[in-house]
Amino acid sequence: MLEEWWIYYLLAGVVQGVVGAFALNRLLFRHWKTQAELQAQELIQNAKDQAESQYLEIKANYEEWAQEAQKNFEIEHRKIVERNQRMDEKNSEREVTLQEQMVGKEEAFAKQEQIYRSRQGRYLSQEKSIKTQVENYKNYLVNVQNKLSERAQVSVDQVKEEMILQLENETRHSAMKMAAQFEEEAQVNLERDAKRMVRVALNRFARPYCSERGIGNIQFPSHEIQARTLGENRRFLKILEKTCGVDVSINDEYQSASVLGYDPVRRELGRLTLEKMILEKNLSETKIEELMQVAKKELFKKIILDGNRIAKELKIEGLSEEIRHMMGALRYRYSFAQNQHFHCAEVGFLCGLLASEMGVDLKSARRSGMLHDIGKAMDHSKEGGHAVIGAEFIEQHGEAPHIVHAVRAHHYDETPSTDLAYLVIAADAISGSRPGARRSTVDSYTQKIADLEKIGNSFPHVMATYILSAGREVRVLVDSDKMDDLQALDLSKKIAQKIEEECSYPGLIKLTVVRETQAVEMAR
Repeated sequence: MLEEWWIYYLLAGVVQGVVGAFALNRLLFRHWKTQAELQAQELIQNAKDQAESQYLEIKANYEEWAQEAQKNFEIEHRKIVERNQRMDEKNSEREVTLQEQMVGKEEAFAKQEQIYRSRQGRYLSQEKSIKTQVENYKNYLVNVQNKLSERAQVSVDQVKEEMILQLENETRHSAMKMAAQFEEEAQVNLERDAKRMVRVALNRFARPYCSERGIGNIQFPSHEIQARTLGENRRFLKILEKTCGVDVSINDEYQSASVLGYDPVRRELGRLTLEKMILEKNLSETKIEELMQVAKKELFKKIILDGNRIAKELKIEGLSEEIRHMMGALRYRYSFAQNQHFHCAEVGFLCGLLASEMGVDLKSARRSGMLHDIGKAMDHSKEGGHAVIGAEFIEQHGEAPHIVHAVRAHHYDETPSTDLAYLVIAADAISGSRPGARRSTVDSYTQKIADLEKIGNSFPHVMATYILSAGREVRVLVDSDKMDDLQALDLSKKIAQKIEEECSYPGLIKLTVVRETQAVEMAR
C-alpha cells in the first residue's frame, strides 16, 4: 500500500517538474524574443542612421560636383563665345577686304573694257584703211602687169610659169643641199651613237673568253702501244674507221693520229674511242665496238648537258629538245679555229646587251643571237648555207617568225628588215672579229692578201695597192692627174663593193683611196 502511494507521489512530482520546466521554457522564450526584437530594432535603426548619413554625404558630393561642372561649363561656354566673336571679326574683316578687292577689280575691268573699246575703234579704222590700200595695190599691180605685158609683149601667165619654174629649181637645189647636209650630219651622229653602244656593250660584257681550239692530234705514249692499238696490219684501225664513220691519219714519225671527217660529232666519237683503245690492253673487234658504244653514250650525254647549259646560262625558255641537242653538238664544230658553241653563247650575250641599249626585247635578242649559227651543226649533211639551214630547222621546231628571220638574214641570205636582224649581224661581227677570236692558216691568209691586192689593182688609174693591219685595211694610190676627188670617192665605193662580193672575211675592212697632188717649183 505504501509502495503505491510512493509511486503516486513520484508521478505527481514528475508532472509538477515537467509543468515547471515548460513554464520556465515559455518564460525564457518570451525573454529571448523580447531581446531579439530589441536587437533587431536597434540594427534597423543603425542601418537607417548609416543610410541617412551616406545619403547626406552623396548629396553633398553631388552638389559639389554639380557646382564644379557648372563652373567648367561656364568657362568653356565663355571660351566658345569669345572664339566665335573673334571668328566673326575675322570674317567681317575678310568680307571687307574681298569687297575692296572686288571693287578694285571692277574698276580695273572697267578701265580695260574702256581701253579695249578705244582700241577696237582704232582697229576698225585701220582695217578700213588697209582694205583701201589693198584695193589700191591690186589696181596698181594690174596696171603694172598690163604695162609690162605691153612693153615686153609677154603674157602674165608666161611670166608666172617662168617664175614658178625658177622657184622650183631654186627650191630643189636648196632641198638637195639640205638633204646632203642632213645625211652627212645623220651619218656622223649614227656612227657616234653606234660606237657608243658597242663600247657600252663591250664594257658590260663580262663573259670569260674560251680559248678552246679543239684537239687536233692524239699522241701515242710509245711505239709498242701504237702497234698494239692499231693492230696487225692496222686491222683495229680499219675497224675503228668503219665503226665510227671517220678517217684516221697516222703519223709514224711523231707517234700521233688525227681523226678526219665532215661530221664534227663523228670526229669527236672517233677521238674518244681511239683514246679508250690506247688504254685498253686486250683489243678485239667486239671490244672496239663496246668501247665505241661507251664513248657514244658519254658523248651524247655531254651533248645534252651542253645544250641545256647554254640555254640556262642565257635564261632562254621553251626551246625544243632537238634544238638544245643541236646547240650541244656545236661544241665540236669550229670555224676559223673558233669554237661555235661558245661563239653562239657569246653572240647571244652581246646581242642582249646591244638590245638593252636600243630598247629591243632582251629575250628575243638573246634567243636569236644564240640560234644564229645552229645550222653549222648540220651543214655537213644538208645543202645550202648554214643560215638558211638553221632558219628552216628552228622554224620546223616552233620558233617565232621574227627569230627565224633574224637567223636567216644574219649573212644577208635574206634582206634584213627588223632591228633584231641587224643586232644579230652586229653581235656576230663583234664576236668573230675581236682580237684572238679566230685564226687562219698561212695559205688562207696569203690568199686573202693576194685577192685584196688583185681587186685593188683591177681598176683603172690605180698606181699601187697596200694591205695593212693583217688584211683589215686597204690603201689604194691613184694617179692624181687622171682622177679628181669625186672620181676617187666613187672609186672607193666600187672597190669596197667588189671586195664584199668576191671575198669572205670576218669583221670589217677599211678602204682608203689616196689621191696626192704635189706642186714642185725650182728656185734659181
